Amino acid sequence: MLLTSLHIENFRNLESVSVEPARGLNWLCGENGAGKTSVLEAVHVLGRGRSFRANSIGPLIRDGSTELRIVAQTGNPAGRLGVERSASTWTGRINREACVRMSEFARMLPLVLVDPENHELVEGSPAVRRSFLDWGLFHVEQSYLSDWKRYNRLLRQRNAALRSQASAEMLDALERPMAAAAAAVEMLREQYVRALQQELSQLQTELMFHVEHVGLGYRPCASGVDAYGSKWRETRTRDLEQGFTRDGPHRGELLIRAGDRAAAPRLSRGQMKLVALMLKLAQMRLARSADCEPVLLLDDPVSELDCYHLDSLLNWLVFQPNQAWITAVERPAETAAAVFHVEQGKIHAVV
Repeated sequence: MLLTSLHIENFRNLESVSVEPARGLNWLCGENGAGKTSVLEAVHVLGRGRSFRANSIGPLIRDGSTELRIVAQTGNPAGRLGVERSASTWTGRINREACVRMSEFARMLPLVLVDPENHELVEGSPAVRRSFLDWGLFHVEQSYLSDWKRYNRLLRQRNAALRSQASAEMLDALERPMAAAAAAVEMLREQYVRALQQELSQLQTELMFHVEHVGLGYRPCASGVDAYGSKWRETRTRDLEQGFTRDGPHRGELLIRAGDRAAAPRLSRGQMKLVALMLKLAQMRLARSADCEPVLLLDDPVSELDCYHLDSLLNWLVFQPNQAWITAVERPAETAAAVFHVEQGKIHAVV
């Protein structure tokens, strides 16, 4: 997947800008506050439906405007995506036809984001790592989204039944299909983590980052349909008292190790960023096995990485088929396929 054109209107300080990116590394250069990261953010809003910097849509709409607009043309496969957002409304179109499912945008424009908060993938809450797994599985395993939706629907029903002090018979009836959905989700997650480990090990050899060997594991709350059924029967009294389901795939955890220990307490902040970067790149490459080529968004890697690791990353990226968008203050070296200068909310091509 790649973007062949991008048009942004009324997004932060970008009034009306258009970009025609190249297939390889696209650099967005300019002073701090010029609007470089806003371009990446707009792409993220188009493909993921949300900003990676703001929790609401309000701050994204340019001062004096009531709505923003983002339109992109994609290639391989060809398509046209567009969204219009106001403070209270959302309108989406794919190939000029109305579309309300964000999953369709995510499938047509798969994105991998690497930003200054990337270390949260290693030291943040388990929910951050579950989201990382869920995104990867959404793009490589067709059945995952339906399994995950089915589990969450039944989880909400069980929680409602717990709060209403439902009978044992009603809880039994909910838990049987819920256990099947939970087992399907956990099985796919465990398979994905094993495949991700293989890609990660290969990447560590190729990139030669200065960090200990990184190992991955997955800790489910139970294994198999029968195990989940038994687990929820055992914890039913506690769950009835608390009014929610404590155990299940919504509490599963991706484990990240450096050497033979948990990575977060062992590594420095800089090393955690390297590990998170490798995980994102491994996920990007694993997606290609399912004929999915995510667009890579790299926000200010020059400030985040030292010269050795930045050179290693860029030299590796040059040989990857994925399109990448990279922000920086200064113009890059010869690795660029295209360079765009961003100044006071305006963009023009340099090379």
